[in-house]
Amino acid sequence: MKGNLNSKKGAILVFVLGLVVLLGSLCLRLMEETVKELRLVSQYHKRDDLRLHAYSLLDITVGVISEFRLLDDQSLKSGGGWENPLQWSEISPVDERVKWSVSLKGESGKLPIFKTNEKVMKEIFAIMHTGGSGLLDEDDGQPYYDAWMDWQDADENEREEGAEDDFYEDQIPPYFTSGKNIESFEELRMIKGFGFDADDPEEGGLFFDELGNETQNMKNFRESFSFYHEGPLNICEASPFLKKYICGDDEQLLEDLTYWTPYTGDNLGPIDTPIPLAKGTNETFMAEISVSKGKARFELHAVLTFDQGKANPKTTEKQKARSKQNQNLKYPARILRLRENENLID
Repeated sequence: MKGNLNSKKGAILVFVLGLVVLLGSLCLRLMEETVKELRLVSQYHKRDDLRLHAYSLLDITVGVISEFRLLDDQSLKSGGGWENPLQWSEISPVDERVKWSVSLKGESGKLPIFKTNEKVMKEIFAIMHTGGSGLLDEDDGQPYYDAWMDWQDADENEREEGAEDDFYEDQIPPYFTSGKNIESFEELRMIKGFGFDADDPEEGGLFFDELGNETQNMKNFRESFSFYHEGPLNICEASPFLKKYICGDDEQLLEDLTYWTPYTGDNLGPIDTPIPLAKGTNETFMAEISVSKGKARFELHAVLTFDQGKANPKTTEKQKARSKQNQNLKYPARILRLRENENLID
């Protein structure tokens, strides 16, 4: 009897110890999850603070650009030092635990995607189609231009080498033309000739391959066209692809453009091209701002443009329009696009 009693006591002790271990594991797991949730919640609270820092840095960036414009007769030349507003302003966050950075790039080195003339568009598509080999023939770019225009126009009149709803309804899955200006570079994969066509695998897509990856043509197009800039092309900020297109077979001109800046003092001379050029001046900018504190992070992406007023009679109607709030604040820049914690790709 005594042996059975000791066995029962031992079993109960083992059970109690196992229960203690189980409860201890559950408590530890609960504490870990609680700490993670607290960190997550605290990050959202920190973001309000980081958001204030991000918009402060945006104001600093606008202020630096405005200062350079005042010093440079209301223009902003490439290579002048405005590209690094933090270095120029010498301003750092009050809280030493906060780290911030800004990347400022000129959009004026890109062609306006909706205002570039037909000849230039067809020639660029032709170069991409042939890989730049052989004589330049606009006819090689005609199918892409026709499909490009049919996708955006509101009518159902199919161009000679274009495509309307009848073509896209046969795709898998079926869809329809947009009937308005494209809104992103990704939209191009839907347009005939630009995306991969399974019915014509040998031809391939101009901008996307059979796996859906971007081709070099798509990368060149992204670097050469802008949804925001509407003025002349700043030749200093132009992509290597655009410079090669402008220069054609003139290797000496290409070399001159590669190294030329408004501060070199060399006379670049006239350039024979159908593209309106602005030699070294910028009007539109893309600012990418990043602020962090510990593991908390906040990003701000903005597209800025500066009104030229009467000093520039070629300023477009879109650039002239300013909101009443903007006019009352007398803010020196117009913000064309603004996104928080989301990449401003297009």
